[in-house]
Amino acid sequence: MRNQSLSSFLPALIGTLVGLILYASVGWWGFLLIFPYIGGCITVGILVSSRFQGAKKDIGRRIAILAISPIFLVFLGLLQRENLQLEETIFYGAFFLSSGIFTRVLIHYAVAKVCGPLIWGRGFCGWACWTAAFLEWLPINENVSIPQKYTMLRYPVLLLSILVPLIFIWTGYDYVRHQIDPAHGKEGQLIWFLVGNGIYYLAAVILAFVFRKKRAFCKILCPVSLVMKPASSLARIRKRPTHNKCISCNKCNEMCPMDVDVMGAISFGKAVTSTECISCGQCSNVCPVGAVK
Repeated sequence: MRNQSLSSFLPALIGTLVGLILYASVGWWGFLLIFPYIGGCITVGILVSSRFQGAKKDIGRRIAILAISPIFLVFLGLLQRENLQLEETIFYGAFFLSSGIFTRVLIHYAVAKVCGPLIWGRGFCGWACWTAAFLEWLPINENVSIPQKYTMLRYPVLLLSILVPLIFIWTGYDYVRHQIDPAHGKEGQLIWFLVGNGIYYLAAVILAFVFRKKRAFCKILCPVSLVMKPASSLARIRKRPTHNKCISCNKCNEMCPMDVDVMGAISFGKAVTSTECISCGQCSNVCPVGAVK
């Protein structure tokens, strides 16, 4: 029990270490706030979860993801005018290729969306996504599975998210300069932040109620999920079977917000390898025999 309590503080420790490393590498003080705060919120979420049983344990994660969202929306988005959406990453990717400067937006993507998933899979989606932070609290009790045909819509959305900023880059140098140059107040970036997030939230809420599933947007339209999938396929941290035998009750599958066939893997003594898994832990929470860890 003591080891479990100590492991709960690992996210806070890791967040602090990452913040210190990035601050020493880049010199921006914001890293000393962002990463320790995120790690601390996750630690608090884990500690809160430990006070509950079954599906109610998810309250800790939901509190953590909601508490983390202001660091992205308020501090980075509104105060720092850093838009962390995929479209902005394309702008800064082009800026990096032309200037060699690795910006804060690219650092976010490298840590959260590219390198991080090699370790914890799509844990960012389950614990830190600012869009999902509000979806988790919608008054929807159902968790209806999304038909496979709808999940394919993410691919044209991803293509659009890449092409639109590229078109601006190719046709409007002045716009791009206003988009990323601090000397111009980065007003373009603030506009993309407000409009882009507004579209995401509106679409996400509508889809949640139409499909009776809080994370319908993640399955149907979110382009970032596709960006994270390649690295997530190699993730070291996965849901795995314990020494307890699965009784095939299907409760893990019924509760999974991402329609992952957890039981199909655990019942055969295998780890869950689906790149749809967001490490929310609900499968472990609801398993009546503790077959999932």
